[in-house]
Amino acid sequence: MAVLDAKLARDLWRTKSQLGAIVLVIACGTGLFLGMRATMRSLEAAQRGYYAAERFGHVFAQATRAPEQVAEHLRRIPGVEAVQTRVIGDVTVDVPEMIEAASARLVSIPDRGEPLVDGYRLRSGRPPDPLRDDEALASEPFAEAHALRLGTRLPVVLDGRRRLLRIVGTALAPEFTYSVPPGALLPDDRRFGILWMRRRALAPAFDLDGAFNDVGLRVAPGASVGAVKAAVDRELARYGGLGAYGRDEQPSHAFLQSELDQLRTFGSVVPMLFLAVAAFLLSIVLGRIVTAQREPIAVLKALGRSDAEIGLHYAKLAGVVVGAGTVVGVLVAVWLGDTMCRLYLDYYRFPELPFRLAPGELWLAIGLTFVAAALGTFGAIRRTVRLEPAAAMRPQSPAVYRPTLIERIGLSGRLPHAVRAILRELERRPGRAAMSILGVAMSTSLVVMSSFVFEAFDLSMQLQFGLERRDAMQLTLAQPRDLGALASLEQLPGVRRAEPVRIVPVRFRSGSAHRNGVLTGLPVDGTLQRVLDADTRVIPIPADGIVLSRRLAWILGVAPGDTVEVDVLDGARPRLQLTIARLAETWVGLSAWVSLEALGRALGEAPTLNVALLDVDAAHRAELHRAAKDTPLVQGVAERSATLVAYRRMVDENLGRSTLINLSFALVLALGVLYNTARVTADERARELASLRVLGFTKGEVATLLLGELALLTALGLPLGLLLGRLSVTAMADNLATDQFRIPDIVAPRTFALAALTVIAATVVAAWAARRRVDRLDLIEVLKAHD
Repeated sequence: MAVLDAKLARDLWRTKSQLGAIVLVIACGTGLFLGMRATMRSLEAAQRGYYAAERFGHVFAQATRAPEQVAEHLRRIPGVEAVQTRVIGDVTVDVPEMIEAASARLVSIPDRGEPLVDGYRLRSGRPPDPLRDDEALASEPFAEAHALRLGTRLPVVLDGRRRLLRIVGTALAPEFTYSVPPGALLPDDRRFGILWMRRRALAPAFDLDGAFNDVGLRVAPGASVGAVKAAVDRELARYGGLGAYGRDEQPSHAFLQSELDQLRTFGSVVPMLFLAVAAFLLSIVLGRIVTAQREPIAVLKALGRSDAEIGLHYAKLAGVVVGAGTVVGVLVAVWLGDTMCRLYLDYYRFPELPFRLAPGELWLAIGLTFVAAALGTFGAIRRTVRLEPAAAMRPQSPAVYRPTLIERIGLSGRLPHAVRAILRELERRPGRAAMSILGVAMSTSLVVMSSFVFEAFDLSMQLQFGLERRDAMQLTLAQPRDLGALASLEQLPGVRRAEPVRIVPVRFRSGSAHRNGVLTGLPVDGTLQRVLDADTRVIPIPADGIVLSRRLAWILGVAPGDTVEVDVLDGARPRLQLTIARLAETWVGLSAWVSLEALGRALGEAPTLNVALLDVDAAHRAELHRAAKDTPLVQGVAERSATLVAYRRMVDENLGRSTLINLSFALVLALGVLYNTARVTADERARELASLRVLGFTKGEVATLLLGELALLTALGLPLGLLLGRLSVTAMADNLATDQFRIPDIVAPRTFALAALTVIAATVVAAWAARRRVDRLDLIEVLKAHD
């Protein structure tokens, strides 16, 4: 075996560049599989631990004003383990160093003890003193964004009065893992935070002494969450209940679950592509080595080496490559997982998110890698074992070339000789050509899929804040007001135009299907918020009837002309029967639109507003923000430019980095396929290429045969890859769609261009390596072989 091991070392050194490329492809596949699965498991473990430690609820509900005695009725619901009532309200925060107004959500905590449901994790300081009504905990991201220290006094507009709250600690909570300001799409820690106060200090400010407007429930294992939600709705209906919902509709949990689903999908499909390509590359490289070593194999067998020893020798070669690729892949997985966990920790605020590489995941990745390698090398090793010494001593039968399909149909006269030679070579080995084309296609589709997310977010923001929303600022009012309040808002500095909007919580029904959502009343002649169809055309708000979002219509199974039931979860809580006029395309939430006047009639009141959209003179922006801070009517401010800045920051810090990583993996995949294809072809045709050189062909003319083959493989693989990428994007968009957020199923031309350029760059590198191989051909060494 020492002799065979020495031969193994020589074989590895001789083919180091080809095997090195395979090692990189295996490392990418193993690293992606292991890194993403381990990241997913780390996120799930952090989520489970955090939820359990802080008693995150299973069912949530809000009401207008429910007496505290109702909590006892909720505890008696079958399957309910614990109930925690709270007082919650949004306020304006006057952060000294900010021109614009920030907003905060005030959340009550029990005067004694810890919350039974929906607790918090104290990060610094201490809880508020139950005997003081001016102390609060601040959410850690908000405190960090403003460098709030313990003892800082924070001005808030509470109960129409300016009050100073003393920050005595910082905290995090599972329900605010992904915390989005009202009226915004993305987290913004500078403009939105959470403040926890004792119940006795907070309740009087919202006129909720002895009452609550928010409740969380924990459900016993095995109990029906649906039955508990229905029972909660029945109990809270008379107190302005807004509809109970489960974790699947809780915003923070829903966004985190969507991220986990994306990791699960991407981390399962993409690594398998890499391992399949690695198996193919091992097959052709090892097959070439076996073909080139027919005579040494025959000699070894003639000298007494058994078939098992010979087979084991070549299995060792594959094992070394797979082992090296796996080791590098584990290192890639650790780096990738640690990077992703740190990125997620900035985005989803967990107390901690350590990257853990479980032994079970490691062994699964190793097992899959070696299984893929075994499938790829089985054929070559079997040919080695079955090779008879006498047959191996004879030269291999020369390749049989036949007219190509193009030649058979009479088009050969129009093709140059080099092109005909390239086509004959590809047709002689259709399996290898097909796998090479598929490898190029996989690389191309991977770039399309990874870049699509960036482009889709960009497009959704352009649609949301370029075509749909045309206001500069959105003011949320503390209570619905009559349209006369609009005149006072128009008097604020810099306001050129103001439009009223009324948003009410509702439950949409059609047959057995139902969903909670919002019904938005817009003025029929409004211009600051528009509703668009799938072709981005403006849909006029009908005087009667309702416009549904396409997603909501799909959930309810309705179409234009059908009637949908709308249970209003506010005020007198009427049940409406509305005819669907049109379907709109929107990417956030489950929405529907009616005219402001029609909504007022349905609610049995004059038209009112609880949101005002403002067209603002940018020169007076600072004055307007100062005025909004001092206006008790205003509960929250959302500025379009601030949302776009937050989006751009998220793209630069997160999506851009993820896209660059995926591009690197795609480049490695394409380079591995094309480089090994070129090297194997060059080795197999070395005598042919050397003969052409002896006959007087130049190096460039000889290299054309190899480079033309690479170019043709790329030209065939690129369109297929773009098509696969487009189909994968549609599948991803459908898979990742949730009631809270959807990704547009649109691929921008620059995404296709980036995918093509990435693969062409890999082709250029592989072509450069192939040209060097041709230029360095030792004509004497190649041609002295015996036939």
